[in-house]
Amino acid sequence: MEGALSLIALVAVVVSAGTITVAAHFRKERVAELQGWARAHGWHYTEHHPRPLEEATLPDALQGRNPRVRHVLTGRRGTHLVTMFELTHAAPNARRGADGPRRTHRVVAVRTPGLGADLEIRRRDLARSVSLDASGGPEEVSRSFDEAFHTNGTDAGFTNAVLDHATVSWLLSDCRSRSLPVRFTGGHAMTWTALRLDPDHALAAADYLTALVDRVPSRAWAHDTAGS
Repeated sequence: MEGALSLIALVAVVVSAGTITVAAHFRKERVAELQGWARAHGWHYTEHHPRPLEEATLPDALQGRNPRVRHVLTGRRGTHLVTMFELTHAAPNARRGADGPRRTHRVVAVRTPGLGADLEIRRRDLARSVSLDASGGPEEVSRSFDEAFHTNGTDAGFTNAVLDHATVSWLLSDCRSRSLPVRFTGGHAMTWTALRLDPDHALAAADYLTALVDRVPSRAWAHDTAGS
């Protein structure tokens, strides 16, 4: 019996060591792949970074125990500074200290012209289509937007300046708003989704953010949010 138990223990050690070796190999491959992408596109790659968005406040979906930020890519998309990375955290119901499954999100952020205030914009019902373009009147656009989107802002002046008639009409008519929530925070406009980081797909999300930031009226960034 003792011999059998010793054999089982040895097999467990070998399997564990093999798993660690294979995982390390795939991590190195992923790092090399992202480094190569960064070189090819003139971007900068960092494998680990504690706070790539500085003082930005992350949305609830990205909050969790033991967060880790990896594979941070920074570069320019046109005139816009873009940061994209992979964030993982333990599931809320995971036992403390347990090395269980982790939730993974791809985060993409674009630097905004000013600090602004925190404002989150996301679709209420992803299954519901909205048939409206910029030709709708102000009342119709406002009503449709309130039905289709949930917004949560810390400063009414900034929220109203960002969500003017033209920007609201664009958000309603652009299909990317169905799958890409947006949060303005800490001098960034960011979006997130429950996926690993794929730089080429992340660029499509960055293009959505840059299009949105370009449509925000300049008065939004001039608005003084101090003390709000």
